[in-house]
Amino acid sequence: MKTIVIANQKGGSGKSTMTVHLAAAAEAARHGPVVISDTDPQGTAADWFNQRKKAGIETPRYSALTLSDLAGRVKALDEAGAAYLFIDTAPSIGAVNADLFALADLILIPLNPTPADLRALVKGLPLVRQSGKPFQFVLSRVRPNLRNNDGTAVALQSLGVVLTARMHERVIYAETFAHGKTALETDPKSTAAHEISALWTEIRKKIESKNS
Repeated sequence: MKTIVIANQKGGSGKSTMTVHLAAAAEAARHGPVVISDTDPQGTAADWFNQRKKAGIETPRYSALTLSDLAGRVKALDEAGAAYLFIDTAPSIGAVNADLFALADLILIPLNPTPADLRALVKGLPLVRQSGKPFQFVLSRVRPNLRNNDGTAVALQSLGVVLTARMHERVIYAETFAHGKTALETDPKSTAAHEISALWTEIRKKIESKNS
């Protein structure tokens, strides 16, 4: 099982939206079984899963993580046959995220392409680096045709890997999230569905290339 931790110490970066959409994309691509978990006290991804369950959609699965036994819970999911575990995290740079990073096969850092978000990244990046785990940046909540988009990507390239695929600011993400769904089910031919599928394809290729 590969564990992917989605983290950013700044709120509003789109962590929860990215978490559930990537998990759904992995299931849609038949790369499951996929499990999501939510360590953010706000429980945004957990709330999404509960709405999804009410709608009768059974995948991806959900598992709560016990912070007192993170390694044990992750090992149990691996032994149960999960292929991927996506963990949504709190906007924090505290000890809990450090413990999660230690279990990660990959840390994804969604980042809005704004100067404020770049400045905030400086506070959280040292903890990510201290983990020694691979990490990648994903531009999220991107608004088209802004000069900040490519400028931010260039700035991030000096700090680590920046994925080519981006998640844009789209109404469909917010609308589907509220009902426990994703753009992939609501409108599989939409631009949003295509971009999230492209993002998952790029992430998976990088994970698989490290294991080959």
